[in-house]
Amino acid sequence: MIQRQGPSPLYYETSPHNPPTLWVDPGEPFEVASHMSRGPDLQVVPSDLREEWLRHEPYAVERGNPSSGAVWVRGAEPGMAVEVSIEALELAPVGYTMFAGDNLLFPRTPVTTSNLPTARVVPIRDGHVIWDERLAIPVQPMVGMVGVAPAHEAQSNLRVGEWGGNMDVQEVAPGAKVRLVVNVPGALLHIGDVHALQGDGEIGGSAIETSGVIRLRAELMDRPEEMTWPRIVTPARIMTVASGRPAERALRIAAGELIRWLHADYGIEPEEALLLLSQVLEARATQVVNPTITYVAGIRREILRKL
Repeated sequence: MIQRQGPSPLYYETSPHNPPTLWVDPGEPFEVASHMSRGPDLQVVPSDLREEWLRHEPYAVERGNPSSGAVWVRGAEPGMAVEVSIEALELAPVGYTMFAGDNLLFPRTPVTTSNLPTARVVPIRDGHVIWDERLAIPVQPMVGMVGVAPAHEAQSNLRVGEWGGNMDVQEVAPGAKVRLVVNVPGALLHIGDVHALQGDGEIGGSAIETSGVIRLRAELMDRPEEMTWPRIVTPARIMTVASGRPAERALRIAAGELIRWLHADYGIEPEEALLLLSQVLEARATQVVNPTITYVAGIRREILRKL
């Protein structure tokens, strides 16, 4: 029988002081039932979308991006790395998105016609987000927040750093593996912020926020000496993640982490890696509205196979 965590208790900070709520062995499959960011799940709504979800009550709860407890990985110790595999993700049948009237990208600018909050509640069915009667958009399920506890301080679940956090990377989806440096015994995995769909930058400040049941597996590995920030491995790419302001800083860190990875694992000298990435780098800002901007930098594995 697979262990399941959540959705409660909810943690709004990724912290070494959060009591663990689930204990797993390396390689053991487990599930995390997430809670919708900012929303009371209202027992995961329909019938039929309960008066348009009590007129946008979903955005009324405490703080964003709660993690469903914290998962202790047996044997994890500082100096190791943990590889978190996303094996499956089952979405709730409802989601919502909201622009609160301003954010770090649009701070009360004339781009919008009003500074009033605007929101949309959407059904999720048959693999689609039902935007309206004309438009159904295929879902692209993802896990927005994957992190380990930092060594000393608590960090808001809105933030991104070397510990991971609210990276909002669309590739963190079934089939992906997220690698993180372990800072405290047990690693203390914090998982949350499921999206049914998200555009690059998440420019309004929210994606199609929903809840879901995520099946995961955590493996322990030696920490690569050159690894500082999170790494993502998918069937198609290897990717690094970094965050900062301005955006150029985040891109510089992510690209530098990728260059060091290519040197360590593929034997490509840094100068040659930089030349190669000038031609084949795939990079973008995944979110621009948190306190710092998140960038991913990647290279296709089909290219690496030919080196």
